[in-house]
Amino acid sequence: MGNAPITPLRGHAVSSRVLTPPPAQNLDDAVRLCDPYSPLDAREDSSLFANLTAIRGSDRLGRIVRNIRRSGGILTLHFVSGHLGSGKTTELLRMKVQLETAAHGAPLATVLFLDADVMLNRTDIDLEDILLALWKLVDEQRKAAAAKVLLPLWKDQIKEALSKTNTNLSGDISEALTRVLGEVRLSSAERRKDIRTALRSTTAVLIEGLNKAFAATREAPDEGAGPLVVLIDNMEKLSQAHHEGVERLYRERMGALKSLDAHLVITVPLYLCYAPAGAGLSGLYGGEIVVVPMIEVRRRAAEGGGDNQGGVTALAGLLRKRVRFDPLFEEGDRAAERIACLSGGCIRHALHMVRAASNEHDDPPVTAASVDRAAAILQADFERALPERYVPILRHIAETNRFPDQCEEGVKRDLLLNLFVLEYQNGGPDPWHAVHPLVERCRKYREHG
Repeated sequence: MGNAPITPLRGHAVSSRVLTPPPAQNLDDAVRLCDPYSPLDAREDSSLFANLTAIRGSDRLGRIVRNIRRSGGILTLHFVSGHLGSGKTTELLRMKVQLETAAHGAPLATVLFLDADVMLNRTDIDLEDILLALWKLVDEQRKAAAAKVLLPLWKDQIKEALSKTNTNLSGDISEALTRVLGEVRLSSAERRKDIRTALRSTTAVLIEGLNKAFAATREAPDEGAGPLVVLIDNMEKLSQAHHEGVERLYRERMGALKSLDAHLVITVPLYLCYAPAGAGLSGLYGGEIVVVPMIEVRRRAAEGGGDNQGGVTALAGLLRKRVRFDPLFEEGDRAAERIACLSGGCIRHALHMVRAASNEHDDPPVTAASVDRAAAILQADFERALPERYVPILRHIAETNRFPDQCEEGVKRDLLLNLFVLEYQNGGPDPWHAVHPLVERCRKYREHG
């Protein structure tokens, strides 16, 4: 587990997709290096990583690393949240490597990294799915521990419980886990419910097996006495359409994971942090909620609004690690800064615009008009999705940098999840909000009285 290779969601490290070292010196490589949906591999993509600690105000995930190392054997729990596209997975993969790397005499951690986007059905996840996925990771990455403690429990109790769902499982635990997880991920809601109902009677056994496997891992001579960390990523993408189930998972069921003999780092949807069901997570479970904010490329309305040059420079610098804007773009480095402003500090949107603008041309330079068209593509997406009834709320947020007191919880969820509204928390104790710059350019927004 601790030294398993970190594989980005799209299969290969981003920097391995080009023949010459980054930043890109041609438009083909610019497109490959600016895939907005691939997190960076913490080891192989180090040349692409931009340290945003200064503009974000602190190294939030570095604080988690230090807390785990200094816990003195007391298990910790951390929830991590933030907007889609803020770079959470890249930061979490970097945190994984930090935990697995020697520093200041701290023992190396063993990290079990569960990517919910890959292993589970993120429109519908429950506790049993998570536990089963953790079993699968142990079986893949610690065969000896799995054979010693998981296989007997599987044969004696788990397989029997699942047989009630008419699932004909192989005696091989690896094949059986793959099949059941495949059904949980791809089958109908009714089928998923049947499997979870069958597994619910074995929840204690699933947790017992994991704790025994963790103990066996610690006893392995090549592991040492470092902490064991369970890191569950991409849970923040859980569908708002099923928000009642999401709230139930976090409020009522997630507590069972505290029985695991491991430190826990779990991502949580940003909108849930603002709902009554989610705002008390720290009080309910202990631990803390850490938010990875958007890069603050804007200034508060009370400060006069406009661009925050420090944030613009930081995000433009991130883009320049991937692409040589001069000479590939007509505007040179000015194009990187303009894209940073248009993105609102959303890394994913910034990369999306660089890629879309580059794909307007066979050869450089990429024109200023192409950058405008790339922004217009995202703007059109916002225009289609934006309900006109939200515009008065958006105008209030633009003027005050906060949601109206009477704003309905469901509306707030929708605005945050769909990035109509961006949250910043760069160095200050309290978050503040702004309307996405491309939403402000939408016809619905501009024409509202």
